[in-house]
Amino acid sequence: MMQRNFSLKTYNPKAKSILVYISILLIMLSLVTFMAGCSKKVDIKTLLKNKLSGDDAMNAAVNVVDNFFKYLEAGKLEEAFNLISTQDKSDHNIDDFRKELKNVTKIVEIKINWVEVKNNIANVGIDLIDSYDNEEKVYKDLVISLVKDEDGSWKINFWD
Repeated sequence: MMQRNFSLKTYNPKAKSILVYISILLIMLSLVTFMAGCSKKVDIKTLLKNKLSGDDAMNAAVNVVDNFFKYLEAGKLEEAFNLISTQDKSDHNIDDFRKELKNVTKIVEIKINWVEVKNNIANVGIDLIDSYDNEEKVYKDLVISLVKDEDGSWKINFWD
């Protein structure tokens, strides 16, 4: 029978350099994965913050539309006019606004259906019920357009 002696002290410089190279790659891969995980947490935090601020913007736009029609229903034309964009106010005055609304029938109800905000523009979809000669008429899917005004508040584009 043949006997072989194996030595545990066998040294292979190529094998050692490959092992070091693989170890370095694994460490780098671990760091990249960890850093990617950290950036995802920041992105989720940023997305959540943007979503919440987007909800705030949507709520603010809806409130402007709601208040505008409440003022019109109550006959408070000056207050409604104050919710119109600065650009519209620079081109028109309160008398122009009154003239526009002189033949408007009585607003009975508005229902806000949806809101969309993109940067400095918002659109609010409503259904409106008005009354004329004791008859109600429903207007579906009206779109009210708003812009961010100079002071950062939402204002209605009344005249296009």
